[in-house]
Amino acid sequence: MVLEIFVMKQKLCVTLDPNSGQSVIPIFNYIPYAKAGYRLVDEYLEIENLKAVAWIYSLPPVEFPVFELEDTESKQLLTAINLEWKSARIQLDVMCQIDGTLNWQRIAAYSLLNSDPYPYREYSLGSHALGNNSMIGLQIRNVGYGLLQNSVKGQDKLTAYADLKRIITIEKLIDTSVKIANNITTIAATIVNSNPNRKGITFFNSSNKNIFIDSVSGVSVTSYSVKMEPGDYYEAPNPLYTGAYYGIVENGSTAIDIREFL
Repeated sequence: MVLEIFVMKQKLCVTLDPNSGQSVIPIFNYIPYAKAGYRLVDEYLEIENLKAVAWIYSLPPVEFPVFELEDTESKQLLTAINLEWKSARIQLDVMCQIDGTLNWQRIAAYSLLNSDPYPYREYSLGSHALGNNSMIGLQIRNVGYGLLQNSVKGQDKLTAYADLKRIITIEKLIDTSVKIANNITTIAATIVNSNPNRKGITFFNSSNKNIFIDSVSGVSVTSYSVKMEPGDYYEAPNPLYTGAYYGIVENGSTAIDIREFL
């Protein structure tokens, strides 16, 4: 099995508006990587630097706090927290879904405010490792002041954007097979030549005799790697051996079915 691993990066962008309601909006629509002639083995996803910009017009403006010189750090922090979570606000939840189920779990929450005098507000929503079985979504929650709305001053809107990192592992598919002609006798001999381009090899004993196969030239009926009785099938395991195969038969001579995949 020959694997190729590479990294792709994409920019993501999704917008929530009054039409989004309370639905969970995935941060992107995942389409598994595909390439002709290859099989997708694994795709590990990471969302990096997820940020959001919100324009909120439907709520009363919240003025930027002004602190006195004698205010302690604790008081300043408490004022900022109260301003953030006790003002008129719309809540943005960051949601996580595992294995494609509809069971979204809230993992973070942010207050969307009408910040005066700024026309918009920026939020840093972090980075998230999705692996190969999860998704991040965004949801607007009504915490007593409604959802995103259309107002006379403008339309409430939130736009989130991020970098998507995709670590992709693919395997080249086998598209060529060759039947290997052979004649196996009671004298050990090469039945398959070495081939560095080999992707796979199979042996089927279609004869009525016992066959003995090995990767060393000294194969015998008492020293061997694989014994194949009539009707037996053998497929070389991974990591794949690309050297020569040697064979010997218990008596007389015969041939078996050998397929090499390239």
